[in-house]
Amino acid sequence: MPSHTRRQLLTALGSTSIALAGCLSPSRPSGDFGDVAGTWPMSGRNPGHTRRVASGPTDPKTVWQTDLSQVRATGTPAISAGHLYLPVDAISDTARHRYRIHALRAATGEERWQVPLRSEPNGPPAVRGDHIVVTAKRALEKGRIIGFQTRYGDEDWLVDIDARLTAPPTIADGVVYVPDWSGRVRALSVGDGSVRWSHHVDAEAGGRTFTEPVAVLDGTLYLGSRSGKTGLVALDATTGEKEWVESTRAVTGGPVAHPEGVVVQSHQLVTAFDTDGTRQWSFNIPDAGVQQIAVDSQHLYVSAGDTVQAIDWNGEDAWTYESPGERVGTPTVAGETVLIRSEKRLVAVSRATGDERWSTTSGGAGRVIVTPEAIFSPESDGSVVALGES
Repeated sequence: MPSHTRRQLLTALGSTSIALAGCLSPSRPSGDFGDVAGTWPMSGRNPGHTRRVASGPTDPKTVWQTDLSQVRATGTPAISAGHLYLPVDAISDTARHRYRIHALRAATGEERWQVPLRSEPNGPPAVRGDHIVVTAKRALEKGRIIGFQTRYGDEDWLVDIDARLTAPPTIADGVVYVPDWSGRVRALSVGDGSVRWSHHVDAEAGGRTFTEPVAVLDGTLYLGSRSGKTGLVALDATTGEKEWVESTRAVTGGPVAHPEGVVVQSHQLVTAFDTDGTRQWSFNIPDAGVQQIAVDSQHLYVSAGDTVQAIDWNGEDAWTYESPGERVGTPTVAGETVLIRSEKRLVAVSRATGDERWSTTSGGAGRVIVTPEAIFSPESDGSVVALGES
């Protein structure tokens, strides 16, 4: 069972764990969306990690920019119920307060609260209802899963793991799924951290290593193994029982689960499977990228060095976008466009042709997240930028 700790609620003077809003440097600029109803509640946006939203801004300008006080780097946020939840690497005299989660109002960028994590987060949090879940590294070979409340950031529960943990959490149907490097997968209740099931995959046959988050679709959980017995594994999401296994090279990206298929990346090789495990095709990309794959009903979008490759669901080359002299980051599908971030620009290209639609300057290093109203961009200077219609 997890150990439970409860932080005190906000007081007039604050506390060591929860800081009042208003400790920021002046924001620049400071507009207001009015309302942000869209969500991106976890890594990859949904349990399948498709990185797709049905629509997004088509002529975006900066609406607000918030400078977070004493922060050296901002990570990829999650958004739910009108609030951004942002992992940061802070400047602090104590290791306990180096890593934090900040909650901001998505409409204005105003800070609501912040809490220390006491360990290094593994990417964006996952949010469901009133609960936030973060996975973290407390040592090289030790991990941690933490549950917080969305209202004030109170810590609800904590589970320590005696294995290396690098995957952010995936939440589906009220269950948190977390894989680790020992080959174990845990299913926890999002509300109290209690264990639904825990399964050590193929421990008797040499074991597996799971470095990336699980994908969940239609009651099946998909995992990619990077070492030991490499390949794609499908488990029943309710029980953890194995459904099927297919061998691949070391899985370095994915899986991504979509009704059209399940996709994994093995360095320069992208492979697609049917959801029953039947291998569809493989495609070689020119560079062994480490970015997440985005998918929609037409294509897969894969970063490779200074290019983004669009591959259709028959495994054929659809188009290639090349960034002039800059490496590109993780692609994101927003309506009829694909957003591509390079070192200096954020570019939108047609998802049908790869032709450029618009671009804006960007000084960011993290992955953008998108809602119909806004694009949220963590910047390399420790700030967060929100872009929307002018």
